[in-house]
Amino acid sequence: MTDYSGRIAALQARLRAQSADLAILAGTDHMQYLTGWREGGHERFVGLFIPSNGAASFVVPEMNASQARKTPAGISAVQGWFDETGWHAEALSAAGVGSLKPGSVVLVDDELHSVHLLALQKLLPQATFREIGTTMSRLREIKTDDELADMQHAADLIDGIVEEAFTQLREGMTELELQGWFLDAYKRHGTRPSFTPLICFGKSGAMPHHHTGDTRLQEGDVLVIDVGCISNNYASDITRTVAFRSVTDPLAIQIYALVYAAHTNARSKAVPGVSGEEVDTAARSVIVNGGYGEFFVHRTGHGIGISTHEPPYIVQGNKEPLLPGMCFSVEPGIYLEGRFGVRIENIVTMTSDGVRSFNAEPADHLRIVG
Repeated sequence: MTDYSGRIAALQARLRAQSADLAILAGTDHMQYLTGWREGGHERFVGLFIPSNGAASFVVPEMNASQARKTPAGISAVQGWFDETGWHAEALSAAGVGSLKPGSVVLVDDELHSVHLLALQKLLPQATFREIGTTMSRLREIKTDDELADMQHAADLIDGIVEEAFTQLREGMTELELQGWFLDAYKRHGTRPSFTPLICFGKSGAMPHHHTGDTRLQEGDVLVIDVGCISNNYASDITRTVAFRSVTDPLAIQIYALVYAAHTNARSKAVPGVSGEEVDTAARSVIVNGGYGEFFVHRTGHGIGISTHEPPYIVQGNKEPLLPGMCFSVEPGIYLEGRFGVRIENIVTMTSDGVRSFNAEPADHLRIVG
């Protein structure tokens, strides 16, 4: 069972260490991590107020108050607000406005709507506002055994669903039809997407964040399939590149081999204490030396947990050490406009002597399916 009170206490200890007086979390994955519940609220204000000392409290629309009272964290202080009167009075009460002195530091959720942040700054003019992202990432990036088990289950699920998807490929089907198949498969397997399935047929794969559309599958197409699902709120994420029935562009075989070499080199260099930048360099150097550096247009990886994208980031400029318990993707890619793209992605976790993959191993050659 998740120790939500322990997570809140750990955040409060970090607030005190930073001489911060209060944290305000929005209805984001940070709230999910700390309480086991989240509510986006749309345009309405939803806030979790955590003082450096004392009890946490919710300020939520009255329509969500009963849900907030039933969160796994067992937070009893819940103030509901009504549309006609607004949320400012409740926020002032939850913030403990009387105890906030000039210069008090308030850490706020990076994803709090700007209109709500501006209102809070007017309500609490004596406070200095700072982002909480770094503080929360330090809490969240080292996974517990239970978290790792949830992530392994999510990876096992998506591995199986991807293999099943390869048996469903039919000439003439659209990207959207395969996307719909994935969404149905998630329901059959008792899960849900960690992000909208990204399906790229042929030339579409040359766009790393292609918008899945009406492109039809043809023999010889190189497919890039980037998908993930959820287990107990923890995400999986995998990208596989395959060819449909045959390979009509011989360069695809060469490019796949280069990306595979970059993927495996990055994983081999990922040991405790190396930086995200060093792992990125290990992947990028292979592709640069192979003559395709300009076509590797994104970072090598991102952290993953409750959020599909979270620290640590495997990117140039990230000099922070990678430590046991951290989980991240390794996903180098090469994208040739007008032809095809290749990306290979596994999720790994750092252990005491290197990384362990949650996902089954990718093929060491361009696999033909269908």
